[in-house]
Amino acid sequence: MLSAKGKKDTRLIVITIDGLRWQEVFDGAEENLITDSKQVRDTELTRKTYWRATPEERREVLMPFTWNTIAKKGIIIGNRNKNSMMQVANKTNISYPGYCEMMTGMVDEAITENDPVDNLHRNVLEAANEDARYKGKVVMYGSWKSTRFAIHDELAGIPASVSYERNVAKKQTASLKMVDRMMAGMPHYWRSEHFDAFTYAYAIETLLNDHPKVMWISFGDCDEWAHSRKYDFYLDGANATDAFIRDIYDALESDRFYRGKTTYLITCDHGRGFGNEWANHGRGTKGSEATWMMLWGKGVEPLGETTECGPYYTKQIAATIASILGIDFTPDDGAKLSPIGR
Repeated sequence: MLSAKGKKDTRLIVITIDGLRWQEVFDGAEENLITDSKQVRDTELTRKTYWRATPEERREVLMPFTWNTIAKKGIIIGNRNKNSMMQVANKTNISYPGYCEMMTGMVDEAITENDPVDNLHRNVLEAANEDARYKGKVVMYGSWKSTRFAIHDELAGIPASVSYERNVAKKQTASLKMVDRMMAGMPHYWRSEHFDAFTYAYAIETLLNDHPKVMWISFGDCDEWAHSRKYDFYLDGANATDAFIRDIYDALESDRFYRGKTTYLITCDHGRGFGNEWANHGRGTKGSEATWMMLWGKGVEPLGETTECGPYYTKQIAATIASILGIDFTPDDGAKLSPIGR
């Protein structure tokens, strides 16, 4: 899946979509949910927008960039209907432990809550920032407050902005200053998380003006709408995120700093339950351990949707990032894992 060639001048964009189920990624909207008037404002409109006869049509209308571009240019793992298996290794099946596992390449059994406290284990973005090729060129933007702590950004010297914080770009453009003002004027609908549109705006402006080589972009709308049992909003969030990713890709591949030099990795921090348990996740929710991953761009073979593979684990993401960037990374527990696809 991953080629060992051409690591000397790699750029990497890691995108996480908090709590987006594999069911919607691979099958599109679920009929029992889009027809539930308690969880959907306008069932007729939602059905017209997202319902189609086959899973392939439904997923394409929900996430068109994913299935028209990523699936053709790269690899997609996690369709359990086709025995393509990926999941978290931690036992909590919630966000912060998932992000810590993802970035540190290990499971710390003491991390069981979503509290915004530094995870002091060495993480792969920290290792990248210590490499001469990437030093000072690693940046993080996230919607949810706790994400930055998974990479202990201040201790690691990685500029990061989450929740209602201002942007961390070196070049303060007029557009970034306007987004800052918009953020300041927005009601805090969620106490510890802003809308993904702000994360997208900060990320794309910083990428095009500062040209960092490594960026983690963490989106969160899908998880928030799911917890609110707003299935139509959740679908809208997935659709919007797919469009944000398309815009980022199109912009970077039109920029000679990134064009042909960039690898893109998308994944999630946990899954969700089945059927009417779709809004929930955690230790007691069956199915919420299930995750997925997409990979395309420089050094990635265009294998499309995978079948009969895995199980892969979220803790292998750190090794995958290290492999893409050509850096050495060993988790604090000493267990050096194989990259996904090797």
